[in-house]
Amino acid sequence: MKHSFSFFLAALSLTLLSSCTKVESDDPADDFVGTYNVSVIENVVWGYDSGTLNDNGTFIISKLSANRVQVRGYISTEGEVVGSMVYFEGSKSSDSEGYFTTSYGPGTLSGNVLTFTANQTGQLASNGVLYPYRNTSYFTAIKQN
Repeated sequence: MKHSFSFFLAALSLTLLSSCTKVESDDPADDFVGTYNVSVIENVVWGYDSGTLNDNGTFIISKLSANRVQVRGYISTEGEVVGSMVYFEGSKSSDSEGYFTTSYGPGTLSGNVLTFTANQTGQLASNGVLYPYRNTSYFTAIKQN
């Protein structure tokens, strides 16, 4: 009888301990949520000119659902998360100065570093004349702790 009671107490203790442990989320979007400092290298061709620009900024990724995220700040879009990858939605922009389409390559999250590319094509105006425009941007975004 003494052994049965000891076994019962041990089983009860293990049950109580396991119920107190942190439950891991199965939502892949959770890993992407946070504020990122981003560095961008842009290779731009506009009309007959071309060059490389360096820029930086900040964006925030928030969770929309288990596998959907929203990005606001330096870029604004939404994306679908699959494991450590995010697939951002492209966009179209136009105004009196021209138009362009933006598409994104898959983003990869490794630790706290998110890397991806963006491509823009269209036409932008200079002195009222539209010139062909294209831009390939390389993003390195580091999640703040």
